[in-house]
Amino acid sequence: MSCGSTLKSWWNLQRMWFIRRTTSYFIAFINVIKGQLGLSETTFALTNKVVTKDALMRYEQEIMEFGSSDIMFTILSTLALLNSFTLLGGIMRLVVDLNSEALEEFIMQIVLCGIIVVTNLPIYEALFIRSDEGCLPSSVMFKSIVLASIICLMPIC
Repeated sequence: MSCGSTLKSWWNLQRMWFIRRTTSYFIAFINVIKGQLGLSETTFALTNKVVTKDALMRYEQEIMEFGSSDIMFTILSTLALLNSFTLLGGIMRLVVDLNSEALEEFIMQIVLCGIIVVTNLPIYEALFIRSDEGCLPSSVMFKSIVLASIICLMPIC
């Protein structure tokens, strides 16, 4: 902020660091597994760099731009939905138990998950609310909901 940026641009920068960390490690993990299995490497696809008036307006308003159905956005939205599901599940568990021991045991996990959910608000907005060209496609939303639901339904041993 001392360099002339706004609080919103700083918060978006924090979001971008979060996005880079989660997607880069996961895509690298998938690449290693595919290489070990002898499958083809993932390809790098160039994206459209033409700036339209709508994209420029969203940039000036500091609204995050998504607009494609890349695997990175599927990973991001799946992780965002998974965090929201686990936050709701943790809050429901606390409400049902009403036990001070459960609150002491899970408070830090719920706070951390809540911070991650707040950080992912533009992803939820791009999945469910926005209808401009910068939103996430419905195919990404469908894949993410299915994947996050499957992960939540898996039994933990």
